[in-house]
Amino acid sequence: MNPSPQLMTLRMLSGAFIGGIAIFTGLMVVVAPEVIVPEPWVIAVLLGLVAVSAILSLVLVGTLPAADQGTTMSEVLPKVQSVHIMRLAIMEAPALLAVVLMFLGEEPSWITVVIAAVPTIVLMLLLVFPHEGVLRRYERALDAGGARTQFTDKLLGRVA
Repeated sequence: MNPSPQLMTLRMLSGAFIGGIAIFTGLMVVVAPEVIVPEPWVIAVLLGLVAVSAILSLVLVGTLPAADQGTTMSEVLPKVQSVHIMRLAIMEAPALLAVVLMFLGEEPSWITVVIAAVPTIVLMLLLVFPHEGVLRRYERALDAGGARTQFTDKLLGRVA
């Protein structure tokens, strides 16, 4: 049961987005090494943005068009990839905005970025990184029109 090359591509892409957040969060420790907790409104805004991006990411799965009966994997995969990339970008946005908010503060501190980056990474791993649960969510959207794509099983190498 070997994962397909298409699944490995989705996982590498997802890993790059998640790793990018981790890298620039680590860089912020060097750029703004002070340990200062931001104002409560900054924390509320960042955590609110993380929550909104997670909800929006889940809603985007529903925008995936239903596959027709007999649709091949090569026809379905570009549609899934475009939605997947959009989900990754939306989920990454709060962590990037945290960098901006960090520099808008009176005394910039890497803690501001961590407040958004840590929950963002955790939620990306749970909601977007292509493990079986995420793939099943895509499959349900693809099969909404009555098709039986076996999207998850094909990507996970369970069927040919």
